[in-house]
Amino acid sequence: MESLFSDLAGVVRQLVARPRFTLATLLVLALAIGANTAIFSVVNGLLARPLPYPEAQRIVSVGQWSPDRSAPPSVSSVALQRLWDGAHSFEQLGAFTSLGVVWESPDGPVPLYGAVVTPSLFTLLRTSPSLGTLFTERHAVEGADRVVALSHQIWTRRFGSDQAILGAPISLNGEPHVVIAVLPESFDFFERDVDFWKPLVVRADEPPVGSATIHSTYIGVGRLREGVSAERAETEVSTILDRPDASLPLMPGVQFETRVVPFREEQVRPYRRALLMFALATALVLLMACANVGGLLLARGIVRRRELAIRDALGAGRGRIVRLLLVESVVLSVAGGALGLAVAAGLVRAVPALSPSHIPGLAEIGLDGLMLTFAAGLSLVAGGLSGAAPAMVCSRVDPWQTLGRGSLLAVGGFGRFRPSRVQAGLAVVQVALALVVVSTAGLLLRSFVARVTLDLGFDPTNVVVAQVHTQAVDRVFSGAGGQIGPEAFAEMDVALRSTAERLLLRMDRVAGLPQVNAVALASSAPMSPANSTQAIVVAGQPPPIDARDQLLASTRTVSAEYAEVMRLRVQAGRFFTDRDTAGSPLVAVVSESFARQAFGGEPAVGQRLATAGLGFPGFAPGDGARTDETWEVVGVVADVTGPPGSALAEASSSVVYSSILQPSMNRLPALGTPTIVVRTADDPEPVVPFLREVVADVDPRGRITMGTLETQLAARAAQPRFFAMCALIFGAVALLLAAFGLYGALSYAFSQRQREIGVRRALGATRGDVLRLVVREGTALVAVGAVLGLCGTVATTHLIESVLFGVTPLDPLTLAAGMTVLIAVALFACWLPARQAARIRPIEALRENT
Repeated sequence: MESLFSDLAGVVRQLVARPRFTLATLLVLALAIGANTAIFSVVNGLLARPLPYPEAQRIVSVGQWSPDRSAPPSVSSVALQRLWDGAHSFEQLGAFTSLGVVWESPDGPVPLYGAVVTPSLFTLLRTSPSLGTLFTERHAVEGADRVVALSHQIWTRRFGSDQAILGAPISLNGEPHVVIAVLPESFDFFERDVDFWKPLVVRADEPPVGSATIHSTYIGVGRLREGVSAERAETEVSTILDRPDASLPLMPGVQFETRVVPFREEQVRPYRRALLMFALATALVLLMACANVGGLLLARGIVRRRELAIRDALGAGRGRIVRLLLVESVVLSVAGGALGLAVAAGLVRAVPALSPSHIPGLAEIGLDGLMLTFAAGLSLVAGGLSGAAPAMVCSRVDPWQTLGRGSLLAVGGFGRFRPSRVQAGLAVVQVALALVVVSTAGLLLRSFVARVTLDLGFDPTNVVVAQVHTQAVDRVFSGAGGQIGPEAFAEMDVALRSTAERLLLRMDRVAGLPQVNAVALASSAPMSPANSTQAIVVAGQPPPIDARDQLLASTRTVSAEYAEVMRLRVQAGRFFTDRDTAGSPLVAVVSESFARQAFGGEPAVGQRLATAGLGFPGFAPGDGARTDETWEVVGVVADVTGPPGSALAEASSSVVYSSILQPSMNRLPALGTPTIVVRTADDPEPVVPFLREVVADVDPRGRITMGTLETQLAARAAQPRFFAMCALIFGAVALLLAAFGLYGALSYAFSQRQREIGVRRALGATRGDVLRLVVREGTALVAVGAVLGLCGTVATTHLIESVLFGVTPLDPLTLAAGMTVLIAVALFACWLPARQAARIRPIEALRENT
């Protein structure tokens, strides 16, 4: 033990005496260990750490998944009631969904964002309020007093933490509610900035099969009974839900998958692959850093050969020398790990702010005991990896040869000098790993470019959108108990038509603004899914026998100026005009995709379309449309495609437009949201206040969603931009490490071959010959590393396939570009030591090595 402390003290003195070597090594290790520790903390906090609720491992997500799995498993009101009655695998079952309302504050209407939840949700989460008492089942029935629980954030921000708010009335969507509770500050269940929670009323009665009722869907949550697995519960839920039933919300031809999965797993499912991808990237960077430090230690060991030979001659033995060199590498890695903790702490604090979307639990991740333990263990592992090769190579010294002849030099390249061969191997490893990281970065960058350069079919520049959410619609959806029948739809239909008519009367006020080029009214916002998917038939053709063969299209009702505002490309015929009114023949405009699907190669203009029935028995829309009416196709416009991954991208390439002044083809117009779309000559922000006044004049108590299309597109591109940015950082670090490793390997190797180079120069070799010699040997290392890296890339890039768009994991152009960049950087790293070697003067080289 005494000798170990002696070695430790000696190592510390030597490292302090060589500050440049020590600082360079510590910097490389601190960045690598810090990045890995931060990623480990995030991955562990999101994927492994349980939710902050008692026995959180028993909390599961319950419901039916759509085929694309773009949303959490959901349940309808009918399905939820059946599970309450027949599922015995759960202690509690609950459900929730988001809800927007308008609060009539003393300062005027204020939009709030919250959720309606079953009272059982708080029970299964074992959550208690910080103030008051949470609502119970008696509040979740029709006719009960309307109550609401506030979040701690809004209680502090809007009500000044006044405890007198308990029992006070507040108006939400024009209906009086009583505040009965305030949730804890730490309660962050499903989304950030939730303002309130209301009880969800789920009707106990089940409508008969085929009845004219639409069932709302909710996100289902359950707490498993003690000893019941998620698999067993899923089998039971499947038995209850997976049976044909017209009252369940199934789409024709679409198979839903029943799932019961841990709720934590469902929360992080959209980010799992990204997290694992970053973990792999940081692990590769750590391996490169260890190889880099190993090369530095190996070169330092070569310089210290006389010291090591003297130790061996004095009886130290090879084991003692190996221990000394390993102690040096471990001291460096532990010191680098200590600095890396500061790097990790900074990264962990920065991640929530840099993250493009809210991830529940991310903000709670910080420096803890597990993070310290991981950093310490990783430091020891890094020390062992970086020091193993130098210790084994440099401990093989021959005292007689080293002290007698004063040199270990050998004529020739890496193949004839063992330390150089090891150093070359480390450089090859760095090149290979760098190619994997650079190729991955290239794929993510190309994917991001493909997303932002995608032809959307319209021009989003300087377009502002104002959506009007009427209180009548919000009241129906928040108070219908999940079942919306003909009466509720009639109420919403009247309210929406009245809102649209009043907005139409105010279009001239908006169009009269100096900076406005065009203004239009639509049944839904351009960047949102259309308000209905309608079964369409071509007049004169028999309807399909199988429902799965129906011609489905998204229907949008727009005013005549819509094509000008959105700059839709008319491919054939015309768009709507002011002459397409209620008294003129019914006309429609279709997208290219719909035209191909409906008419094949025949011209679309002049064809006639009809709806395949009302689609909602018992509800007659108030626009005067009849089921026997047909619409003449007068134009074809280019497909409008939403951002990749959005509902618009998935479902709206086949579209049928109808004039807002005529009866709509949409048989459920009450599902729409009246929207003003304005194109301005320059920055649209100055128009926003005036638009807000116009909309408020139409519906003073309605919720207004305002924004520009460019802002919405930028928000939807935030996640791929974040991935591309991180990948570029990792790629740049990998290139720097690979270049530094090659430079170090070649510099130290040829610094030991000065005599050989001097002899070559004395025998007539020119500087160009020496330059080519060094570059040739460096190129050989790069070539071997590139081949190994290409194999590694082929084996690993499929892991990021789910986050790519417009590019395959083995895209030849990206792989070729990545290899070209790597080779260029690597050759530059080879050229620097080659230039130094070419400047060696023969007489000086021979004199120094005599």
